Amino acid sequence: MLGIEVYMTKEEILEKSRNEMKGRDIADIEISKSAIQTGWLVAVSLMAIIVVVDAVVFSRIPVEMLFSAFGGLATVFWIKYFRMKKRHELFVGAMYSVAAVCFLISWILQIVG
Repeated sequence: MLGIEVYMTKEEILEKSRNEMKGRDIADIEISKSAIQTGWLVAVSLMAIIVVVDAVVFSRIPVEMLFSAFGGLATVFWIKYFRMKKRHELFVGAMYSVAAVCFLISWILQIVG
């Protein structure tokens, strides 16, 4: 086995190195994706709790929180659409964008009036 490794070409060594590193890169990417998804879930859940508490305690809907949550979700789906070109992402991104704009307008109206 030692004799075979000694006679490997430069290209074979590079290919072997690339193949060995792929597993770690993919694992890092998957862990990052999972962490981001969990972070978003926690952030949106906390915002939902705050919205309910604000509505009960202060008798108002904190539309600024909803604006930020829906703006973030719209961004996620627009990025997915531009990379994957799937109609579902386009539709969902557009819907989240419309909701975000509506919450932004509501927030501005709350501030002004």
